This record gives sequence, structure tokens and C-alpha cells, in this order.
Amino acid sequence: MASALTQPTMTMDDYLAWEAQQPEKHDFFAGEVFAMTGGTLRHNLATVASVLALKTHLQGTPCKVFSGDVKVAVNVSEHWFYPDVVVTCDTHDLSDLSAAKINAPVLVLEVLSPSTAAYDRGQKFLSLQKLASLKEYALLDAEAARLEVFRRNAASRFELYVFEGADAQAELASIGWQGNVACLLD
Repeated sequence: MASALTQPTMTMDDYLAWEAQQPEKHDFFAGEVFAMTGGTLRHNLATVASVLALKTHLQGTPCKVFSGDVKVAVNVSEHWFYPDVVVTCDTHDLSDLSAAKINAPVLVLEVLSPSTAAYDRGQKFLSLQKLASLKEYALLDAEAARLEVFRRNAASRFELYVFEGADAQAELASIGWQGNVACLLD
């Protein structure tokens, strides 16, 4: 995540009104607004490949996959962000397709980049754990062909599963997807 913009803290309502007028995307956390940086071609290819693989897998199910233009709200007044890939199966999330946010994702997948990796592994993951709907949080390292999946267990704690190498067979149990890591890369 980039550094906070130089402006006073905002309320969530102020952020949403302001963000709707901005040409760039901004995350919101605890009253601060953060400009999101652009991605590399590799980052974009991995995002598109992941969306296509999951969209194909989810056809015929009540679940839908979305990419980086849809916000996820955590504790509605606290943290809003744009994940690279997000899946929801929630009828409330899908009842208004003109909406720009999701409240109940089952899966969030972030394609790691040097500028956002610490945020993705840190504050974003801490916030996401507050969402009872979230079953998995995945971090895709496109350069290393590595998928880290944090899966919620029966005790509601997240366990780490690592799939390394393009040929590694990976699993996103939250949506019943299995395939090699390369399917998510290109």
C-alpha cells in the first residue's frame, strides 16, 4: 500500500463520496486514505489468469468472481480495499450488480507486488480475519510461481498451505477449485 495522502482523516461516508469522484483507486483504513499504485504486466496477467480460471470453475454455481474494481468492506466503517480477485456466493452481495462493494467474500486472492506485499500479509489479512464469511485468503507470487493459501479451520483459525512451482497442484477449498499454480499465472 502506498503512503497515506496528506489530508485530514475522513469518515467512511466522506471516503465513499470522495472515492466515487476519483480517477484512481484508494483504500480506506481507520480514517486514512491510501492511493493504490499501478501494477506490472506480470501482475496484471496473473490477475486476469486467476479471474478466468475461477470464473470457468464457478460457472453454474451461485458464486461469482470479481477483479480489482470491486471494494471489500471489513467492519464497514473501518477498512475498505480493492482486492485483485474476490469471490462471493452471498445473495445479498449479488442482489445488486450495480453495487461497487462486497461484504461477504468467501475467497480473496491478492497477487503480490513489492510495494504491497507487507500490507497484504499484514493489516489487510488482520482485517479480513474479522469477516466470518471468509474461508480463504490467498497470496499469489507471480515471480516465484508460489501460492500461499490461508484457510480457516474448524476452530476459526487460519492455517497456511503453500503450493510452490508452476506445476504444483494447488487447491482453493472454499470454492472447490483444484489446478496447478500455472493456471493462475498466465
